[in-house]
Amino acid sequence: MKKVLIGAVVLIALAGVIFALSKGIRPGDVAELIASGGTKQLNEPMRAPRGTTHVLIFALDGVGVDELHAAVAGGRAPHIASILGADQGDGVFATAYSVPDVLTVLPSTTLAAWASVFTGEPPARTGIPGNEFFVREERRYYAPAPVTIADATHVLSTYSDDLMGGVLAVPTLYERAGVRSYVSLSHIHRGADMLVVPAAGAMGDIALALVAGIGEDDGEVESDEYGELDTAAVEILLETMQEYGPADLQVVYFPGVDLYTHIAHDPIADQRDYVRTIIDPAVGDVLSAYRNAGILDRTYIIFISDHGHTPVIDDDRHALEAEGDDEPTAVIEQAGFRMRPLSLDVDEDDDFQATVAYQGAFAYVYLADRSTCEQEGTPCDWMRAPRLQEDVLPLVRAFDNANRTGALVPAMRGTLDLIFAREPRPTSQDALPFEVWDGEALVSVEEYLAANPRPDLVALAERLHGLGAGPHGHRAGDVLLLARSGGSRPIEDRFYFSGRYRSWHGSPDEQDSRIPLIVARSGSSGGAIRDLVRPVVGDSPSQLGLVPLIEALLAQP
Repeated sequence: MKKVLIGAVVLIALAGVIFALSKGIRPGDVAELIASGGTKQLNEPMRAPRGTTHVLIFALDGVGVDELHAAVAGGRAPHIASILGADQGDGVFATAYSVPDVLTVLPSTTLAAWASVFTGEPPARTGIPGNEFFVREERRYYAPAPVTIADATHVLSTYSDDLMGGVLAVPTLYERAGVRSYVSLSHIHRGADMLVVPAAGAMGDIALALVAGIGEDDGEVESDEYGELDTAAVEILLETMQEYGPADLQVVYFPGVDLYTHIAHDPIADQRDYVRTIIDPAVGDVLSAYRNAGILDRTYIIFISDHGHTPVIDDDRHALEAEGDDEPTAVIEQAGFRMRPLSLDVDEDDDFQATVAYQGAFAYVYLADRSTCEQEGTPCDWMRAPRLQEDVLPLVRAFDNANRTGALVPAMRGTLDLIFAREPRPTSQDALPFEVWDGEALVSVEEYLAANPRPDLVALAERLHGLGAGPHGHRAGDVLLLARSGGSRPIEDRFYFSGRYRSWHGSPDEQDSRIPLIVARSGSSGGAIRDLVRPVVGDSPSQLGLVPLIEALLAQP
């Protein structure tokens, strides 16, 4: 497993530059991160600070609600515990409120979820449906958090060129709030005033580690190897506050905890330890800076995550990879489709008819109208939607047969839970909701669940609608595969789309889907915070409620 070691002062070391260039990352991306010196001013001039109520967001990547509360219980994460106060029950603490039953979007994975967190819109509207995805009208593959493509260029471009800001089709929190905003490490930062950026080499290294997975000789991995990414960024953020003053809206993003949990030997227990040993001290440093600046008592503090984690088995049987004769892509090829090369960029005259994007528990399969490229060597017209009968359903049946009987690819037998598809539409029209293949036909998700109750798939119909139905729902693919996954199954029955790992996420299962949303304020009562928060987030709280909640908090005296 590659190690992440970042100096707090020297963010971009010569070794990092050499690494980045060796991976084909554009020199301009590396140069811009070097010139930034660890921070990047996004607005010139920056917005003037208001000097009134502040909001401070601790964005904890991959930390489930139970894991966060367990880490804090008993005072073992004293800095977080101090800002919450004594637990009074029903989510109410002395100076905080923990919103119950908050759900992430689908897929419950990093890029899709954080895009929705920081816009308040579901993936079919944000235009960012996952960690990697294909945009057919551009004939372009995006991999801001690569799972199948070993290229970190887009990881760096999210910081050097605001790649995701160019993809986002809706306003961000920072654009809507209109206040001085600082963001640390987050992929989603369009409209903020200041960005803390990572080391080029280190960020590329950890991004490519997701593609590589766990090797045969990987031994113990220390949390400090990933904690350096989080703690170094916090140190730079504190320096930024000293130089420019505090922001009205501050996001402190912790990506290291998610990366560590993927490869930890005891993922759930080790994640709780990471919260205690890495995140809690960093939170304490930020709180001290706010206290020293005299603004802690007028700051609302939010803890939120993008998804949880579910332990899996790190072997070839359970890891459904993108390359190999016994993998999902082999089903696509055996069904007669020419696959897109597993590269970030391909030539304009490449004649692929299908491509995939992996999201842990989900896999997206994108199909061309094969009537435009029947002869090998003829590029497909990806501006045209595929045909349901001639392109989509043949592949649906192929995956169904492989899953039921092992036809075409025996290793695929018993790996899939559900297969989804829908009547294709041109990208100029809103995509239709996904439907479920019941073995004979596509039926609505609601109809399928009425006949086949699945309480383990939490709010499946509503969340799947948010992924697939809308102006950018096409970006979730034409065929959607859900692996047998989730914490409600025995670990031996859990499969995932990626290289080998010890923990994954992305599913509609409760373990992946339930996230923390805690609001605290020193000097306020938990009951008063609850009465402020509940009307905003509603009776079915989700990540989509964070933006209106922050707008409401910033409006407080």
